[in-house]
Amino acid sequence: MKLSCTSVMLPRWTLDETFDKLAAYGYDGVELRCRPRPDGDGEPAFWGLHFSDVSPDNVVEKSAHIKAAVKRSGVQVIALAPQCKLGDEPHLEKLINGALAISEEKPPMIRIQGERHNRDEPYQPQFDRVRKGFAELVEVARKRGVKILYEIHVGTVAVSASRTLELLRDLDPNHIGAIYDVPNMVRVGLEETRLGVELLGPYLAHCHIGNARPVQEGPDDTGALNWKWEFCSLTEGVADIRQIVGDLSAVNYRGYLSLEEFGPGDDDEKVKEQGAYLHKLIAATD
Repeated sequence: MKLSCTSVMLPRWTLDETFDKLAAYGYDGVELRCRPRPDGDGEPAFWGLHFSDVSPDNVVEKSAHIKAAVKRSGVQVIALAPQCKLGDEPHLEKLINGALAISEEKPPMIRIQGERHNRDEPYQPQFDRVRKGFAELVEVARKRGVKILYEIHVGTVAVSASRTLELLRDLDPNHIGAIYDVPNMVRVGLEETRLGVELLGPYLAHCHIGNARPVQEGPDDTGALNWKWEFCSLTEGVADIRQIVGDLSAVNYRGYLSLEEFGPGDDDEKVKEQGAYLHKLIAATD
């Protein structure tokens, strides 16, 4: 396994800093945020302003800069992290062109979102629409020579590995795969991890590694306690990260563990310390 980091968690780093600092901290890859620049200046934020400023509209133009950073640092762009939904063909076209501009031989994978699960409508028709959308998208990906990623994410129609297998079943795993997203899955009840990674089989294409813990909020007007989730370090959350890395190794996963840590704290410290911990876990599986 190799180590990556999502640049979504690094809004204060420039594009060059992103590559150079990740290299200095021992990372092999980066999952590159590729989202429209928000209006105004404001303060940098995970899902807002980013100093790296890579977007669907400028990624082709910036591809030479990105390729130079890859060559200089050795940090590979393994995936693009946009906010593109199924059916948004103009957005998708820009992302495909950007991925191919970064590398024609091995373009970064591209995450595409399905529709959100609507709890007020029957589930199965929603699931069927998303499956149909990804089936059609696979044909586009095959023609263009890219690979699409479905992220196992809270609030979607497939929030577990087993449901994701049903979503992607019989689609070409060369052109579509799943992101095994630990910090999202833990929020809905993390399915037994060895079972999950085995079930995904050839669809296990990428892994978001992070952790979270429940935090109690005061009682509501009925007297019931409420809970919310917060990001935390890999060693302080509900998910057993050591076990997950071991399970991934057991099924011969050779992709990237991509750090996702959206909690407070110094960016350099988080990336350095969490990366060092993951390196130890990876080394223990060799």
